[in-house]
Order: sequence, then structure tokens, then C-alpha cells
Amino acid sequence: MRRVLPDFATSNPGRGTAKLLQLRIFRKSRVTEDLTLREVPVLLGNACSRLPKVPLQGFGSTPARVGCCFFCNWRFLFHLCLPLILLLFPGCGLWEGELPEHIIARIDREEITIDEFNREFKELVTDQNREGSRSELREVKEAYLNQMIERKILAQEARRLGIRVSAEELSQAILEIKRDYPGEGFGEKLGLTGMSLEKWKVRLEEKLLAEKMVRGSHPYKGKIEEKSAREFYETHRSLFQLPRRVRVRQIVVTDGNEAIQIQKRLKKGESFEKLAKEKSLGPEKVQGGDLGYFSEGERPAEFDHVFSMEVGAISEVIKSPYGYHLFKLEEKSEPREISFEEAKKGILQRLEREKGEEEYQRWFKDLREKAKVKVNRKWLRS
Repeated sequence: MRRVLPDFATSNPGRGTAKLLQLRIFRKSRVTEDLTLREVPVLLGNACSRLPKVPLQGFGSTPARVGCCFFCNWRFLFHLCLPLILLLFPGCGLWEGELPEHIIARIDREEITIDEFNREFKELVTDQNREGSRSELREVKEAYLNQMIERKILAQEARRLGIRVSAEELSQAILEIKRDYPGEGFGEKLGLTGMSLEKWKVRLEEKLLAEKMVRGSHPYKGKIEEKSAREFYETHRSLFQLPRRVRVRQIVVTDGNEAIQIQKRLKKGESFEKLAKEKSLGPEKVQGGDLGYFSEGERPAEFDHVFSMEVGAISEVIKSPYGYHLFKLEEKSEPREISFEEAKKGILQRLEREKGEEEYQRWFKDLREKAKVKVNRKWLRS
């Protein structure tokens, strides 16, 4: 199962706005071995300052899982930021040539029509984020067009090499997607895209081909020396500071009187975990109300009360905008710095993946230079 991780990319560097344009796309991960699905907010701000600090294995921080739509995933993230994409697609080659008005781009003999682009792009930008200016939206469109072009170049290369997506692989991918849409949800979502099932399968097959190419692209085969890992550790000490953290269970209900009755039962010795499964309205009820670990400020302000509690204690009824809460503090850890020995494995993995990404960039740049790409310049200016 692919892990879903948060990451950040930037567009429109240097513009002083904090509005989000949210893309759901996929890329070669720096954190896991294989391709990962990601939900990526595109921050319209300074590119370099917004790049993420990627959690490292063994650092006591596990990337949070986020919900994502499989119709909206399978998009290639232009690697790191827009300037690098423009480097991969030099202006002298990408933007030349006149194309018919209904064609946005031609990659060798394959075309991207305006209808095809619009169907994909409208799945990416959430309604709440369409408030950005016209110029900002145009920049995001250009960036996403580059991702579509990259995907098609990779799929074409896969076909040239005789790489195929088997019927079993396609069926398995479809089953995974349908799991996210219980009942008639899959058909309803497909209907909203304005695409037939057969055309959707063709697009999915192209994405699977591109994924195979990314997985098979030249990985880094060298060795990262411990000296490099130690240098990274010394120059990024702030990454290895663990704040105070707690592990908490909660019971949340909508009625204050009900919360008081539950509190009385807890004081009589009934199991917090059992009552959470029976009474709580939160999704974590299936785990006996276990919220996992979090640091101060990561949850709503009402949750910070638990940091003053003793391990094993149960809180009074606490009201929040979400309802009436009862908390039980399971574990508490004090702030500390992760030692180099603890961090070394994760650092080596991170540096190896960064080298692997550099290898991919070089490999794809060579592949791109062999492709014949034309883009509709009139559309870009529209």
C-alpha cells in the first residue's frame, strides 16, 4: 500500500500572498522507496523559504496520513519548484511551434487537447482556492501542463521499451480506487469528470506506465559516507529537537449532561477505552479513543490541558467547538535532542534519496531532450 504523505511545492516565487492552490499529484518520494501519493498545497510565496523539512525515520516523528482522492492523484509533481521544471523544459524547445486552437501541446505525435487538460485540471484546484488572481492561476496551469507532458514522455518511453500494464495490474489499481468510493460513489465521481469509463481506464493505464518508468529510473547506486551524515546532523540540529509530547485518549460527545454521566462511570472505575468505543463520536473510538502522540499547539487549544495532567489521570469535562471532551493521559515525554546515533540511519536514507532524485532529474532531462514537444503559445497567454 502506498503511503500518503504531506509535502509542499511552490509557484509564483516572490509574490507576497499566502493563498493556497491545492494540487493532488504524485511524485518520486524522498522518504519512501517507491512512488507515493501526495496531497500538495501549492503555496504562492517565496519558493526556497517554503520547502518542507521532511521527517526522517527514527526521529520520533511519523508523517501524518492525509485523505486523498484517487481521481485527483497520479499527478507528477514538478520536482522541487517551478524554476526546476523550466530547467527541464527549456524555453527554446518547449514553447516553439504553432498548434491548432483546440490543442494545448503535442509530444511527438501525441496531443493534449484543451478538453483533456480542463478535465484533469478542474479535479486539482479545490473550489475554496479558486480565489487566486488570474495570473496566479495561469502559473499553476502552466506548471500542471508540464506535469502532464512529463507523464506522457515517460509513458511513451515505457511503450518504446516494451513495458506494459497487465490486465491484472489495471484491475488491481481500479479496485484500490473503488475502495475510496463506497456504494455508488465511484460512478458518481466518474460522472462528474465528464469522462467515459473506457477513456478513464486509458488515462489510468498511462499513469501506471509512467509510474513504472519512474520506479525503474536510474537509482543512486553509490554509498553515502558517515561523514556526510554527521555534517548534515551538525548543520540541521533544529530538525533533531523533540518537543514535549503526550499520548492521549478521548471521549467526545455532543451533550454536556451525557459527558457528566460518562465521567461518573469513569470515577467508579469503568474502563476509559471501553466507554470510548461505546459512547465517543470521534473516529478514534475504534481504537478506544486513542489520539496517538501530539505536541503542544498541534491540536485545538482545549487539548493543551492534558499537558498539565499526570500520567493515568482523567480530565474534567472540557467544552470545545467540537463537543464535550474527557481526556485520559496515557504517556508523556519531555523535550530532548535526538542523538546522532539515533538519527544516523534516517539521515543516510534521506541523503541517499536526495541523490536518487538528482539521478532521476539527470535521466529525465536526457529523455526530455530527445522528445519533440510543442506548446500552444496563444493558450499560455490566454
